[in-house]
Amino acid sequence: MFRRKGSLIFCGAILFIAWNALLVLFLLGRGPSGQSGEGSTGVVERPTDDLVGEVIRIADAFELELEKQREILIQVLKHRPLWEQANKRRPTVKVPSQPVIPILVIACNRVTIRRCLDKLLEHRPSTELHPIIVSQDCGHAETAEVIRSYGDKIAHLKQPDLSDIAVQPEHKKFQGYYKISR
Repeated sequence: MFRRKGSLIFCGAILFIAWNALLVLFLLGRGPSGQSGEGSTGVVERPTDDLVGEVIRIADAFELELEKQREILIQVLKHRPLWEQANKRRPTVKVPSQPVIPILVIACNRVTIRRCLDKLLEHRPSTELHPIIVSQDCGHAETAEVIRSYGDKIAHLKQPDLSDIAVQPEHKKFQGYYKISR
C-alpha cells in the first residue's frame, strides 16, 4: 500500500516538474513583450510618443459613435407621436384585482359527473374568479343531459367531430382518449 502510494506521489511530482519546465520554455521562447525589436512576431512596436495619437484616435471613434447614436435618438423622437396616437386608440383593458383561475373538468361518459360538479359549485368562492368549464369529448347523451341541467352555472364545451376513430382492437377501450386528443 505504501509503495503504491509512494509511486503515485513520485509520478505526480515528475508530472508537475515536467509541466513547469514546458511552461517556462514556452514563455521564454516568446520573448519579453516590453522590448522593441524582439519577440516572436518580429514587428517593431511604436514609440511611446505615439500614445497621444492613439488616445486621440480612440476619442474620435467614440465621438463618431456618439454622433450615430444621437441621430438614432432623433429618429426615435420623430416617431414618438405616432406611438402616442396608437396608444390612445387602443381600448383600455380593465385588469381584475385578482387573477381568474378557471376550473376544467373533462367528462366523456361519466353520468356521475353530477357529484363532481355539485362539490365544485359548493366550494367555489366566486363565480367570476373561478368559472367552471366542462369539456365533454364524446357524445354520451346521459352525461350531456346532466351537464346541461346546470344551465348558466357552468360552461359546457362539446367536441364538434364525434366520428369514430379507427384504432387497433386492443386499444378500443382508449377510444375516448383518442377523441380527446383530436
